Amino acid sequence: MLLAPVLSALCTLATAQITITNATFPAAGDSLVYCVDNAPLGLTPFTTPGIAQTWDFSTLQKEDTLSVVYSPAALGIHAADYPGADLVILGQAGETYFNVTNTKFEALGYAGADPAGLGLNVVTKFSPPVYERYAPMNFFDIKSQSSFIGVAFSTDQPPLDSIFANLPVNVDSLRVRINTERLQVVDAWGTVAIPGGSYPVLREKRTDYTTTGMDLYVVIFGFGTWVDAGTVLGGGGGLGLGTDTTVTYHFFSDTEKEEIAMATMSNDLSTVESIRFKNNATVPTIEPVSAFTGGIQAFPNPAVEWVRFDCVNLTPGDYTLKIFNIIGKCVWKKNYTLSGTTSFRVELDDFKKGTYIYSLVDKQGNSVGTKRLVVLKP
Repeated sequence: MLLAPVLSALCTLATAQITITNATFPAAGDSLVYCVDNAPLGLTPFTTPGIAQTWDFSTLQKEDTLSVVYSPAALGIHAADYPGADLVILGQAGETYFNVTNTKFEALGYAGADPAGLGLNVVTKFSPPVYERYAPMNFFDIKSQSSFIGVAFSTDQPPLDSIFANLPVNVDSLRVRINTERLQVVDAWGTVAIPGGSYPVLREKRTDYTTTGMDLYVVIFGFGTWVDAGTVLGGGGGLGLGTDTTVTYHFFSDTEKEEIAMATMSNDLSTVESIRFKNNATVPTIEPVSAFTGGIQAFPNPAVEWVRFDCVNLTPGDYTLKIFNIIGKCVWKKNYTLSGTTSFRVELDDFKKGTYIYSLVDKQGNSVGTKRLVVLKP
């Protein structure tokens, strides 16, 4: 009598959970369109691992939109630096190259403007490549990978020449080291609802441990040696050195190339910082470009104890100011209701010495301005 219910339950589990195949890998010509909710409320993508779950994200709001277009790698101006690349994302700041096999969709590296906004050009390569997706993907899968990026700069080029000019030692060059340890666990399956649709999915918990180091090539009495920058600058000088942990939850469908949803967690895993989700809007697919002509400027810059942000020509509405560190992590953000010409002040007590990027965006995700901020400390 007990055998029939058990067999029935096993058959239900076998048919309900999906398998992600390489048919969902991006291909040349694909344009994956997403929406982003930067302040999701009351949503719990981090449920206990398990089967036959339901995640209701149908209340997500579209604050920003994002279109990711994959082109043949040969269209990139840095294609020769990435032999074997199949695809490239051509961005305004740079290009990201990918390799596609039957089992992996791998990121090979990035070429273009440096992430810190210092005006330097970089060509970086993951060693080994980092796979963003793999196939087949099934419930209970566990994957781990480690990858390294290293890039060096001569300090005789602007703006590094001015940054290192006043040091008591001769710094010939610097190199940045980024090591990433990634753990991917497919810990749940079920159904997720987003605005405009509901999908059977696998949920992957992805944990990235990113360790950033910087070395300075110091020349003393004609002899040179590499020295850890944290030693020279005292704890890294606010350059974002050390290990950072990022946890994201990814919801994959077996029918859509877009991730149905990706939730980024706070450092203590207690709240959801943002959710990127598949854009199911049909008209328009990509948001129209706004004719907005506002601007933002930081003063003083460099700043020590505080900085004032002066805004001009703002259309009345809600805005968000975000400040990023040198490796692109958002370290501070705040919402404002602004109009016309206005100013507001931000205290820098919790900021370390270093270079940051600030960006002001309106409620529709249009950028007012993205610029560099330098923070000095006594």
